Amino acid sequence: MAKIRFRGVHLDFHTSPLIPDVGADFDAEEFARTLKEAHVDSINIFSKCHHGYCYYPTKVGTPHPSLKRDLLGEMVEALHRYDIRCVVYTSVAWDELAASTHPEWRQVDQEGKFIGRGPLESKGWQYLCLNAQEYIDYVCAQVEEVLTLYDVDGIWYDIIVQHSSGCFCHNCQKSMRAKGLHIDSREDRLVHNLEVERKAMARLYGVVKRKKPDALVVFNSRMRLQSNPNKGIRPEQEYMTHFEIESLPTGGWGYLHFPVFARYCAPLGKEIVGQTGRFHISWGDFGGLKGRAALEYECFRSLALGAKCSVGDQLHPRGKLDSATYKLIGSVYAQVKEKEPWCHDAELQADIGVLVCEETEGPIPLFGIGKAVGQDSDEGATLLLTELKHQFHLIDRESDFSRYSLIVAPDRVLFDEELTQKVRGFLRRGGALLLTHESGLDPEKRDFALAELGLQYLGPSPFEREFVRIHESFDSLDPSYDYVLYERGSKVKLKGAGEVLGKAVHPYFNRTWETFCSHRQTPPAYLTDEPVIVQVGQVIYISHPLFAMYRKWGYPVYRLILQECLQRLLPNPLLRVSNFPIQGEATVLKREDQLVLHLLYYPMGSKGRIDMVEDCIPITGVEVALRTPFSPKEVRTVPELENLSFEYDGKYVYFVVPQVKGHQMVAIGL
Repeated sequence: MAKIRFRGVHLDFHTSPLIPDVGADFDAEEFARTLKEAHVDSINIFSKCHHGYCYYPTKVGTPHPSLKRDLLGEMVEALHRYDIRCVVYTSVAWDELAASTHPEWRQVDQEGKFIGRGPLESKGWQYLCLNAQEYIDYVCAQVEEVLTLYDVDGIWYDIIVQHSSGCFCHNCQKSMRAKGLHIDSREDRLVHNLEVERKAMARLYGVVKRKKPDALVVFNSRMRLQSNPNKGIRPEQEYMTHFEIESLPTGGWGYLHFPVFARYCAPLGKEIVGQTGRFHISWGDFGGLKGRAALEYECFRSLALGAKCSVGDQLHPRGKLDSATYKLIGSVYAQVKEKEPWCHDAELQADIGVLVCEETEGPIPLFGIGKAVGQDSDEGATLLLTELKHQFHLIDRESDFSRYSLIVAPDRVLFDEELTQKVRGFLRRGGALLLTHESGLDPEKRDFALAELGLQYLGPSPFEREFVRIHESFDSLDPSYDYVLYERGSKVKLKGAGEVLGKAVHPYFNRTWETFCSHRQTPPAYLTDEPVIVQVGQVIYISHPLFAMYRKWGYPVYRLILQECLQRLLPNPLLRVSNFPIQGEATVLKREDQLVLHLLYYPMGSKGRIDMVEDCIPITGVEVALRTPFSPKEVRTVPELENLSFEYDGKYVYFVVPQVKGHQMVAIGL
């Protein structure tokens, strides 16, 4: 199978049957030439959209009623003539036409109502059930037809999901009972969801590979973090030729979504594509065009995290690409093309592994949009470690811990016997561990699973908000000040030897309708001996949900606390960067005989309900210390090929990057 290309476009074409002139202005030569001039080298084009209509002369499905040409076929022929790879999109669980003509294929909620868009609603889509075998037969037949008619490079399946509440259609009720699952159990419904989704994926993958073994296969809407790897994407890798991470920052995913999933996917070993969009907001945003600085940041950040780029667009119903859109994409992809030689086969390096947070009861957001329980902790860890310029992966309990010097278990990672033994072995081999809040407790939350820590769990803190007084050894914080902890933490007792680095300061009382003082939390009353931060050997425990608190409240003190703890646990990190803004990002990738440092800085601010990137502000004199086992042969900026002077002390190579204007790469030859 060919390597994934770097400069992709995902071209939506969800087109109402009421549109009268579909494809009327399409010119295949102009279409392909516009993409080529914008430096696009791969594209996802469409066979069937969410409305359920096809854009080629199908005998299986239903052509769009106003289409008078083989739009898909003309695209494929012209794209290949310009050496642009084309993968064909088809919508699965959203198909308005199939849902309207075959209501027996619909997903059903526990009240017996159809899931998705209602009869008088204009927002959303009707859900088809992946357990409706006649419908899956129909999708398979459509895909086989496309692969027979056209020499395409792959199939891109969208919306491979059962609704997170579970499906109560007659097919699902029947199969759940046959498997001994209880339809009134949410856990059983989620188990059944996974079985149904993965069975459909196996069929849909098989129909492609039997017809074209070297084809690319993508299943969208599968990205999710699970502390139990069997519930996540790890077992689904066999159905994916690579990972594509749909993540439009202004479309509900946010700017932290992509790095979370890129850092989780990186150690799994498959190629990664980061999919953003050209839209100001999200999909279907006709007339909405983001600024160049934002698109640069999103594409260059993909490169910095070891991924390829894809930009989402939507073709106008008449079939003509917007010149302004491809002028924008071309201005960014011209730069990506120059950077590519130092991005091929580049692996994201890490000396810290961050265990994904424990899932708990609660709503599961679809497609990564919305907040899952635990997501604040995963995103908070990603944000904090990025701001501190540390190199890290997100991992699960099946990951290889030996790759890391430090394991971080943020806020709510419960330790069963298997994980306890794995962590114990990691510590025995010289690794370090950082635990916060409920992490490290046994699954029943009775006590800490690692008894050798000498910590006793006494339950949740009785205070909604309390304070911490920091040990004087924390140079960046004032040991006389009582810093607020904005979320309820855990109450613990130190039974054995250990160094208390922060003690709890209790308020006078919790804030209630009867007991309150001033505008917010009650002020601190008295210092206690209760540990908030404690170090036992190579383990540091923090009693409050530091990572979720930072994601929610953004209190810089929490970053300073983490920084002080990491200096103790990881005194020789892979990378140190100074004279670079907090929002600046730094990653290290390894390829062939060189390390490639990515430095990225685009300031971000909020407008309305979305985060905005609008400026590219140069930063000069960025100081770098990179740990390497031996002295480099050369250090130079790329693609500019400017040699930088450097020093090597036997452990670190030191150099100064003269300027970072948005994104700067530095190649360190080994």
